[in-house]
Amino acid sequence: MKLINPEISVIIPVFNAKNTLARAINSINRQNINIDKIEIILSVDDNLSYYEFKELHKNIRILNPSGKIKTGAGQARNRAIKIAKGKLLGFLDADDTWSLDYLNELKPIAHRYGVAITKTQILNEGGEPICLLEPKFNIDIKHFGLMPGSFHPLVIKKLAGSFPDGPSQDVVHCIKILRKIRYRYKFPLNAKYELWLNKMSKTAEKKFSKLVDNSYKSWRYYYLNHPSLKQRKTNHDTVKAFQLRINWNNRFIKNNNNERFYEFLADKL
Repeated sequence: MKLINPEISVIIPVFNAKNTLARAINSINRQNINIDKIEIILSVDDNLSYYEFKELHKNIRILNPSGKIKTGAGQARNRAIKIAKGKLLGFLDADDTWSLDYLNELKPIAHRYGVAITKTQILNEGGEPICLLEPKFNIDIKHFGLMPGSFHPLVIKKLAGSFPDGPSQDVVHCIKILRKIRYRYKFPLNAKYELWLNKMSKTAEKKFSKLVDNSYKSWRYYYLNHPSLKQRKTNHDTVKAFQLRINWNNRFIKNNNNERFYEFLADKL
């Protein structure tokens, strides 16, 4: 029986993801919510077949690329957004997981405000926590500079928009959503997005921090100088958030002691 009208579409971009994808999908299966209301879209960005993973969840859809591969996670997510049937969209990377309470706590908030975001727990390869990004009572654009990690929204589809290309595209996407709405609420108590460090990830490459630095500078320049944007009240916070991320990234590059960024961040927060 096919799922006709899911409440939530979970979008997972997949690229060389066979070693971690089952863990990500199983974290969705363990949610304290009726899984019949969930569809999972695997948006493939390589030449591998992922059909064996359909056995892990009855409502998995596999979206294979019709043209180029290796387009990046942002474009893979955009392709999935176009075909998603859920009223709410959730975003999960193929090497990350959700805590048990993730959807149960975020769903009512997203329906009320249009978007819900929770704390991000950084885990090492063994699953041990090393850092918690927790803005306490609410989250706003300023927190993207004060806590320079990834936050992932559960968002109403009509507010989702699209992801840009390049490094930090998930950060930019989340900031764009927050610029659309007035967002204040008490943070979920237990829900966590669990970001697993992965030695095989692009983010672990030494050159990645410099690519991210260039991306942050480009987006800071864009919001600082775009005529139709710079008069908005949220623009000061947006520009400041990107500048703070540039500062954090420069400190990391100068530190240069073979730590990964989140290991460096864990020592500084």
